[in-house]
Amino acid sequence: MWYNLKSNNMKFLAFIFSFLMVSTAFSNDNNEEKEPKIFSISGKVTDASEELTGVQILLDGKATTVYTDFEGNFTLTNVLAGEHTVTFSLVAYSNKEILFNPKNGKSLSVELTSK
Repeated sequence: MWYNLKSNNMKFLAFIFSFLMVSTAFSNDNNEEKEPKIFSISGKVTDASEELTGVQILLDGKATTVYTDFEGNFTLTNVLAGEHTVTFSLVAYSNKEILFNPKNGKSLSVELTSK
Protein backbone atom coordinates (compact mmCIF):
# COMPACT_ATOMS: atom_id res chain seq x y z
CA MET A 1 0.00 0.00 0.00
CA TRP A 2 2.80 2.40 0.81
CA TYR A 3 4.30 1.68 -2.63
CA ASN A 4 0.97 2.43 -4.36
CA LEU A 5 0.63 5.77 -2.53
CA LYS A 6 4.16 6.77 -3.55
CA SER A 7 3.43 5.82 -7.16
CA ASN A 8 0.27 7.96 -7.21
CA ASN A 9 2.15 10.92 -5.75
CA MET A 10 4.84 10.60 -8.43
CA LYS A 11 2.18 10.51 -11.16
CA PHE A 12 0.53 13.59 -9.68
CA LEU A 13 3.85 15.45 -9.48
CA ALA A 14 4.69 14.48 -13.07
CA PHE A 15 1.30 15.78 -14.20
CA ILE A 16 1.78 19.09 -12.36
CA PHE A 17 5.30 19.49 -13.75
CA SER A 18 4.06 18.84 -17.31
CA PHE A 19 1.20 21.29 -16.88
CA LEU A 20 3.55 24.01 -15.63
CA MET A 21 5.97 23.47 -18.51
CA VAL A 22 3.20 23.72 -21.12
CA SER A 23 1.60 26.80 -19.53
CA THR A 24 5.01 28.50 -19.31
CA ALA A 25 5.66 27.85 -22.99
CA PHE A 26 2.35 29.44 -23.97
CA SER A 27 2.79 32.40 -21.66
CA ASN A 28 6.17 33.21 -23.26
CA ASP A 29 4.53 33.39 -26.69
CA ASN A 30 2.07 35.98 -25.42
CA ASN A 31 4.84 38.11 -23.90
CA GLU A 32 6.65 38.34 -27.22
CA GLU A 33 3.61 39.99 -28.78
CA LYS A 34 3.52 42.63 -26.05
CA GLU A 35 7.14 43.71 -26.47
CA PRO A 36 7.51 47.13 -28.09
CA LYS A 37 8.22 47.18 -31.80
CA ILE A 38 11.05 49.35 -33.09
CA PHE A 39 10.77 51.19 -36.41
CA SER A 40 12.57 53.75 -38.54
CA ILE A 41 11.10 56.86 -40.10
CA SER A 42 12.70 58.07 -43.31
CA GLY A 43 11.89 60.50 -46.06
CA LYS A 44 12.86 63.56 -48.04
CA VAL A 45 12.46 67.29 -47.37
CA THR A 46 12.15 69.79 -50.20
CA ASP A 47 10.84 73.25 -50.91
CA ALA A 48 9.01 74.19 -54.10
CA SER A 49 12.12 73.80 -56.27
CA GLU A 50 14.88 71.73 -54.61
CA GLU A 51 15.96 69.34 -51.86
CA LEU A 52 16.78 71.03 -48.56
CA THR A 53 20.04 70.33 -46.75
CA GLY A 54 20.45 70.70 -42.98
CA VAL A 55 16.79 70.58 -42.00
CA GLN A 56 16.48 69.77 -38.31
CA ILE A 57 14.04 66.93 -37.59
CA LEU A 58 12.72 66.40 -34.06
CA LEU A 59 10.74 63.40 -32.86
CA ASP A 60 8.02 64.32 -30.34
CA GLY A 61 9.88 67.56 -29.56
CA LYS A 62 12.68 65.68 -27.81
CA ALA A 63 16.43 65.82 -28.13
CA THR A 64 16.45 63.00 -30.69
CA THR A 65 17.50 65.17 -33.59
CA VAL A 66 18.61 64.35 -37.09
CA TYR A 67 19.43 66.54 -40.05
CA THR A 68 18.79 66.04 -43.74
CA ASP A 69 21.76 65.18 -45.95
CA PHE A 70 22.80 67.01 -49.15
CA GLU A 71 19.93 65.40 -51.05
CA GLY A 72 17.27 66.22 -48.45
CA ASN A 73 17.06 62.64 -47.10
CA PHE A 74 16.77 61.71 -43.44
CA THR A 75 16.25 58.66 -41.22
CA LEU A 76 15.11 58.53 -37.61
CA THR A 77 15.97 55.17 -36.03
CA ASN A 78 14.83 53.31 -32.90
CA VAL A 79 11.31 54.73 -33.03
CA LEU A 80 8.71 52.91 -30.94
CA ALA A 81 5.39 51.93 -32.49
CA GLY A 82 2.57 54.46 -32.20
CA GLU A 83 1.81 57.95 -33.39
CA HIS A 84 4.58 60.52 -33.18
CA THR A 85 4.88 64.21 -33.94
CA VAL A 86 7.73 64.82 -36.37
CA THR A 87 8.84 68.47 -36.55
CA PHE A 88 10.85 69.93 -39.43
CA SER A 89 12.66 73.27 -39.08
CA LEU A 90 15.14 75.28 -41.09
CA VAL A 91 16.12 78.96 -40.93
CA ALA A 92 14.06 81.12 -43.33
CA TYR A 93 11.36 78.40 -43.59
CA SER A 94 8.16 77.87 -41.62
CA ASN A 95 8.29 74.93 -39.22
CA LYS A 96 6.12 71.97 -40.13
CA GLU A 97 4.71 69.32 -37.80
CA ILE A 98 3.39 65.99 -39.04
CA LEU A 99 1.60 63.32 -37.03
CA PHE A 100 3.03 60.00 -38.21
CA ASN A 101 2.78 56.31 -37.31
CA PRO A 102 5.87 54.36 -38.47
CA LYS A 103 3.89 51.11 -38.41
CA ASN A 104 2.32 52.16 -41.72
CA GLY A 105 5.69 51.55 -43.42
CA LYS A 106 5.47 54.69 -45.54
CA SER A 107 8.24 57.23 -45.97
CA LEU A 108 7.60 60.93 -45.45
CA SER A 109 7.73 63.45 -48.24
CA VAL A 110 7.74 66.94 -46.73
CA GLU A 111 7.67 70.31 -48.46
CA LEU A 112 8.64 73.38 -46.44
CA THR A 113 7.57 76.89 -47.40
CA SER A 114 9.59 80.09 -47.10
CA LYS A 115 8.67 82.55 -44.33
